[in-house]
Amino acid sequence: MHAIIRETKTFSTPLLFIIVVLSSICSNVYATSEAPDVKEKIWNWYFKGQIIEKALFKSEITQVTYPYHVYLPASYANSTEKIYPVIYVLDGQWSFRGFAYSLERDKRDVIVIAIEQGGPEDSNRRMIDYSLPGATLYLDFFRQEFLPLVESIYRIDANDRSFQGTSISGVVTTALLFLDDHKAPLFKNYIAYDPSYCHEPNLMQELVAKRLQIDKRIEANLYITTALPLGNNFCVMNFIQSLEKYAIPSLSIYHSWYIVSHNGILGASIDDTLDLIYGKPSL
Repeated sequence: MHAIIRETKTFSTPLLFIIVVLSSICSNVYATSEAPDVKEKIWNWYFKGQIIEKALFKSEITQVTYPYHVYLPASYANSTEKIYPVIYVLDGQWSFRGFAYSLERDKRDVIVIAIEQGGPEDSNRRMIDYSLPGATLYLDFFRQEFLPLVESIYRIDANDRSFQGTSISGVVTTALLFLDDHKAPLFKNYIAYDPSYCHEPNLMQELVAKRLQIDKRIEANLYITTALPLGNNFCVMNFIQSLEKYAIPSLSIYHSWYIVSHNGILGASIDDTLDLIYGKPSL
């Protein structure tokens, strides 16, 4: 079954909607999130779950050191046999707290592993690792080094993994959908928030075509959100329409768009995406 599901989320009145959408440019600068403002002094106090911040991993493949953060739900410490769904989050320097806060608030038993961009802060390593063609090497590191290490430490359900990226890291998230092992894919859900599909679109289309030559079936869910008016909606719509032409069996695509800034897409998207994947939290 092939499905494309779209819905609109409106947060403000789009007075100049048509004019601005036509002039929309592809954004790949993602500076901050509008996730809930939890002050540093009460951050650890707020959580019943466990927060592990700023662990380091040195990659032999990329020769770069990557900080990463972990959120373990409150039940983890007392459930020694239970395995947990996991969301691997890119751009962890910005995205970790938004996901951890939402999961904690709604009492969801889901682990978050949020990896930051690597290298010195001024190196802009994310533009190498998250965009094509460099993303292929980054994904080798992620699949061969980082994921096996993390899952040797934490009790993670290998059948319920999600992979999330925002802006340019949404490109590498989508690339993995088409580079993952077609017989034994690592991930069930791929999540891209206002992804920068205008960046090297031909390389992405080549990935899609090569993957479908191997196997036309993809058993996965792709969750995409876009920001209007000054986000990447125009490029995202072009990409989704290109996928529609293939009518890929068993690939479900969920697309929502929000009247927010590009930097505001994370805060706008998290709760809705978690509801789609895990169901709405019980009151």
